[in-house]
Amino acid sequence: MAINTAGQTVTGNSVPHDAPKVKVGRIVFDATAITATDSVLVNLGFTPKYVVWENVTDRVKIEWYEGMAANTSIKNVAAGTRTLETTNGGITICNSEGVADVNGKAFSVLQNATLAAILANKVCTWKALG
Repeated sequence: MAINTAGQTVTGNSVPHDAPKVKVGRIVFDATAITATDSVLVNLGFTPKYVVWENVTDRVKIEWYEGMAANTSIKNVAAGTRTLETTNGGITICNSEGVADVNGKAFSVLQNATLAAILANKVCTWKALG
């Protein structure tokens, strides 16, 4: 697995002064090819207990809660269908190099097309709580 950084404009990634274990951000993906086996890496500086990632363009949201397996998520699509994703990928808590680590201070999201959380020409937002 490789970390894909091509075609991304990253904004946000800030910590509010009154909530040191909360970070939010936004990533805009351009038309660069999204590779299904790659992931996007977000460094936090703390170990998250909850992560939510939303493809705002297509209204696809995935969530990860502390205790869930790596590369899984609860997926909610625009039509309202809510599923547990265990085969199409999801969110993994990892270290700053993208290696799975339950005590890591980062998270990654798989660019699997079926998961549809990350696609070319899409705007995505995220929030992590520690």
